[in-house]
Amino acid sequence: MAKKKAEPKEEENDIDDEDLFDDEEIESHYPDLSKDSKNGKEALSEDLLGDAEDDELEEDFEVDTGPELPDYKHLKLDMKKGANQNDYTLSVEGQSHGLCNIFVQHLLKTEGVNSAAYKITIINPPEIFIRLEDGYKIKKILFKAIETLRAEVTAVQKVFKKLT
Repeated sequence: MAKKKAEPKEEENDIDDEDLFDDEEIESHYPDLSKDSKNGKEALSEDLLGDAEDDELEEDFEVDTGPELPDYKHLKLDMKKGANQNDYTLSVEGQSHGLCNIFVQHLLKTEGVNSAAYKITIINPPEIFIRLEDGYKIKKILFKAIETLRAEVTAVQKVFKKLT
């Protein structure tokens, strides 16, 4: 015996074409751009103006920017001690192969560094692994490597300034 499929019942649409917000008064905080506005200027609502005088709104002023200073970017670093006494892991957030590669190269040239390498994954921030020789301090090693990197960058900047 075959059964008929149940057909869905049509729902009655009782939605009128009335605007639900007709009874409510909506405040506008946007400027009036119509031709009827004050002399074609933007009219600001009184609550936005507050106690400001008309003269204060129309004042023009210049901002003295002064000499352009370099925009420094500070690194977010996190240092962890490794499995051995002379092993360290340095996490560097927001950096890529460029900084990690050049910094590891300078670390390897620094006296007291036994080995250095880096790893970048999608999940964790880049990590630089450093193994020191006995008797060396990590702060001094990092300082020396950063100073040699800074000196190299300064030399390259001077060359580019001469070219331009």
